[in-house]
Amino acid sequence: MGSLQDRGFTLNPYNRCVANKDIKGKQCTVIWHVDDLKISHESMEVVEDILKKLNNKFRKESQLMTCPGKVLKYPGMKIDYQQQAKVKFVMYNYINKLLEELPTDMQGLATTPASSYIFNTDP
Repeated sequence: MGSLQDRGFTLNPYNRCVANKDIKGKQCTVIWHVDDLKISHESMEVVEDILKKLNNKFRKESQLMTCPGKVLKYPGMKIDYQQQAKVKFVMYNYINKLLEELPTDMQGLATTPASSYIFNTDP
């Protein structure tokens, strides 16, 4: 992401969707997947500054949506940072729905491996 590199971030050589920069003596990490970003830094002020700069550059019609906090919801999972030095990914609901939708005979064809509810959106 050229805009981040222009701001002094270095792309991770093992995962080109991760960029890091030392800001105020602490690591700031930006991770992206398709149209989702995860920005982390010890200081919320730093995160808000990066969001402001990204909004100024990329968002002309609407601002980036943010979900600050220790528990984040992402399609099919919950990401929990409440315990210090640990992160927990919870996918019980997704797995239970997947198991409920499995055919008993496991035969037949499907147009997509995704469950039908994955295409529903919550406005």
